[in-house]
Formats: sequence, structure tokens, C-alpha cells
Amino acid sequence: MRKKFLPLLILIVVALCPVYVRAQQKDAAEAELREKAYSLLESLAGQIGTMQSSENRARVASNIAGSIWTHNETRARELIALVQQDINAGLQISELEDREDFETLMVFLRLRTDTINRIVKHDPELAYEFFKATELSPDSKLSEYAKANEHALEIELAKQVAANSPELALQIARKSLARGFSDDLRKIFRQLNRKHKEQATALYKSIVQKIGEADLKKDWNARYFAQTFATTITPPQIDEANFSELINVFVRVANANGCNRKMSQDEEGAEGCSALSPLITIIAKFNPSRAVKLEQWKIDDRYTYWQSPPYFEVEDVATDGSIDDVLALSAKYPHMEGEIRWRAFRKAEEDGNFERARKIAVETDSKFDQQKRMLAELDSVQGQTTFDDEKLAELQKRLGEIKRTEEQAIILASVANQLGEKDRKTAIKLLNQASQLADTIKPGREQIGAQMGLAMVYCYHKSDRGLAIMQSLVPKLNELVEASAKLDGIERRYLRDGEWSMTGEGSLSTILTALAHNAGYFARCDFDRAVSMASQFERPEIRIMAQLKLAQGILAGPPKPLPFRYVELQH
Repeated sequence: MRKKFLPLLILIVVALCPVYVRAQQKDAAEAELREKAYSLLESLAGQIGTMQSSENRARVASNIAGSIWTHNETRARELIALVQQDINAGLQISELEDREDFETLMVFLRLRTDTINRIVKHDPELAYEFFKATELSPDSKLSEYAKANEHALEIELAKQVAANSPELALQIARKSLARGFSDDLRKIFRQLNRKHKEQATALYKSIVQKIGEADLKKDWNARYFAQTFATTITPPQIDEANFSELINVFVRVANANGCNRKMSQDEEGAEGCSALSPLITIIAKFNPSRAVKLEQWKIDDRYTYWQSPPYFEVEDVATDGSIDDVLALSAKYPHMEGEIRWRAFRKAEEDGNFERARKIAVETDSKFDQQKRMLAELDSVQGQTTFDDEKLAELQKRLGEIKRTEEQAIILASVANQLGEKDRKTAIKLLNQASQLADTIKPGREQIGAQMGLAMVYCYHKSDRGLAIMQSLVPKLNELVEASAKLDGIERRYLRDGEWSMTGEGSLSTILTALAHNAGYFARCDFDRAVSMASQFERPEIRIMAQLKLAQGILAGPPKPLPFRYVELQH
């Protein structure tokens, strides 16, 4: 037996060896690529001081800091300090009557938000320090809307730090509570309650106290918040004693407004009791003995809430929790299993975890009539569509019915993108046809847009034809940038402090922004060639940003399938 087993074992090892070697080679190549990306970012960090525009310096430094934090934390923190200086300088605009000054202020506020979101992933306390250090002056002539956004940023920060910095989250939540009621407080409680029961309970008590101090009869917002809070956070999420205290608050409010005695609908005070009826209904549901004298004002709770509590929780967990957290809700709400599995499937798709999404689809009971829809959607998104000769002929017939060349090229590129790796040969053939069409489009924005789209799909299919297209576009883009810079201030603003603004207006800025967002496709096709190509941008600030985005494209991992696809032929 042993003699037979040994040759079999050797055969298995020999068979698996090439797979193991290929995996090692792939890992080594990926590690080398990432090191190149980090080296490029370090080099770009050294060039930040040459930039004239505080906006560009802050944008580039913030991006680099967020990307190299795990690789070189010391350097990342140094860059954040520089970003703080530039953002504070950019926010020192006292008069906002001039439209350009207002737009500049908005740019720096967005930079501030982006930077905080990058820092909080690594150091929540530093993120809050940065938030405080870059606060707007109380004398700033901002609109109420802008001030509300400032408060929203702070409470969003609390939600992000809740998992790892509970005391900080509690501090920010209480600060927000002092300004008034917000549904985000309920979300922060849920996040704290997952791992930090002590801080969650402390926040719950503070909220109950605030509810008790509010005029629930007149304050619609406070009443609605109290109603939602009481129906979505119930034992065992909170202990019985604290939940009972909230119900007691409702009882005291109802009694104080005379709702514990019989009265006619036109009697003074009846209107107030009618307003409090949703809270009285909650009392009746959770503590019937306390609601006996309030029975007159109880209403059918089927019409009390615009959305039933389970849906609140499913959406909260899908937003802030993991896929497993969402699926776990099926045990709590078995009557919603279909909806819960669909939401978990969507979350997996949103996260780019298509393997998990497919697993959820396969394991979904066919009785929910969702499995086929899930699998069909995944096949489409992942490029698992197949095109036989009949479908290809149908596609060509459809193209013949379309007059606009640009639309024909877009459809061909979309189908090629949809085919994915399953049929690369056909995909490249369709891309070549689209490329010939794109070359005949009248020179201008439409042609450049079509050629850029084709270049991305080519690169996604690992064809160097994509980079060749981009190589031919760079000189054109340089010409357009130079011409636009000369027109700065005549038609619109392209420059800020003498440099190209990455948030500028117009079609050209849109094109450059699209290139930045999709740099990962070019980087993954041939990183060295893409970096070399980006170095041919004549304006240093555009070159630096282009190379920065290429490096980030590598560090972000393999790019997701392109978001556009053609669905008309998929019956």
C-alpha cells in the first residue's frame, strides 16, 4: 500500500508544482510593481515644493500621504502637516461676494474633507485634530447650507471612528446632540454597540435625556426622531432599564399635556395629544399598563411609521457593517430573508467582491425568484457574456441602423468590454472595428472621448493598443491645455495661482479628470510605459498628477470591470 501511495504523492506534487510556481511568480511581480509605485510616489513627494498653487500642493500631498501611509508613515504625517498649512491658507477668505473667491473656498473645503477621510483610515484622533485645526472662522460669511455641511462632516467623522475610537465617537456625537437631533446619532449608537457597549449606553442615556428636555408636542423633528429611535433600538440592543426610561419620558410628556384624561377632539389640548399619538402608540406596544389612561390617543401602528424598523436596520448594517453582518440579519428577520440576501448581494457587488456575490446568488433559494437575476447580472458585469455568430451578425445589423459614428464606436467598445476575458479574441476584433470608426469622427471633444474610452477597454484586455492610442492623444491634450491657459479668465478659469486647476471648468478639465479616475487601467497594462507617457505632459502640475494617479492605480489593486456595458442584445 505504501509503495503505491508514494508514486501517487509524487504525481500530485509534480502536477501542482507549476501552479505553485506561477502563483509565486505572480505574487513577486505584484510586489515589484507595488514597490515601483511607492518609489514613484516618494519621488513625486519631493517635487511638491516646486508647485506654485496651494490647491495643487495640498491635493497632491494629501493623495500621496493617503497612499504611502502604511509604507512610510513618518513621511505621510509630514505631508499631512504641509496639507494643513495650505488648506488653512486657502480658507482665509473673509469676503465671499466675488464668485471666484467663493469657488476657491469650496475647493479647499472639499480638499479638507478628502484629507480627513484619508487620515481617519489610519489615525482617527489625528483626523479629528486636523478637522479642528482647519475649522472655518466663526466670522466666515458662509450660508446656512455650508455650515450644515460642516456639522455633517463632523458627525460623519464620528461614524468612521466609532469602531476603533469609541470615546472620540462619543465626544463628537454628544457635541452633535447639543446642536439638535439627527438620524446619524442612531447610526453612531449602532456602530458603537457592536463592540463598545459602555460608550453606546452612555450615548443612549444622553439622547434619552435630550429627548426628555425637548418639546415633543410642538417640535416635529424631535418627535419624529424620538419615534424612530424608540422603534429601531429596542432590547436586547439596549438594556431593559434604559429602554424603559425612554418609554417613561413618553408617558411623562403625554401626562403633562393632559392626554391621560378623556377629552373631545375640539377641546383645548386635543391637537397636542393627536400630535403625540405615535409616541402614545409606542407606550401601548412596549408598556401596555402605562397606556391604559392614554388609550383614546392610540392609533393603528401600521400607519405610524413611514418605514418599518427592520428596513432601517438592514440598510444601516449594509452601509456600515460587513456582508456577513447583513446575512446574519436573516436569522433575526426570517420573513425578510429574500430582501436581506439581495441587499448582501448588492453590497458584495459594490465592494467589487464578485466571488462572494456569486456565492450569495448560488446559495439563494430559488423560491425568492432572485437567483437567476443575480447570476445574469453578474455574468453581464463580469464580462461572462458570450457572442456566437448569430449575435455578432445581429450586432452588425444594429450598427448599420445607427447613423452617428460616435454611437457605433461606443456600442462596439461596450460589447467588447462586456465580453471580458472569456472571449478576448472577439473583444479585440470589435475594438479594432471601433477604433477605425473613432478615427473618422470629426476632430474634437467627441473623438477624444471615444478614443479614450477605447484605450481603456484595450488596456483592460491587456492590449498595448490602448497605450498607443493614449500616446497619440497626449500631444493633442498638451496643445489644448496650452490654448486654454492663454484664454484663462476670458471664457472661464482654468488656472489658479498660475497653475492648471484640477477642479477647473469646461470639457478639457472633464477629459483630464476622466483620465485621472481611470489611470489604473493604463497602469496595469504597462506601468513603466504609462509613467513614461505621463511624463510627456508639458505642464509639471498635470504631469505630477498623472503619475500620481498611475501609482495609486497600482496600489488600489486590479481594476474592476469598466462600468459601461451594452444590454440591448442580452435577451
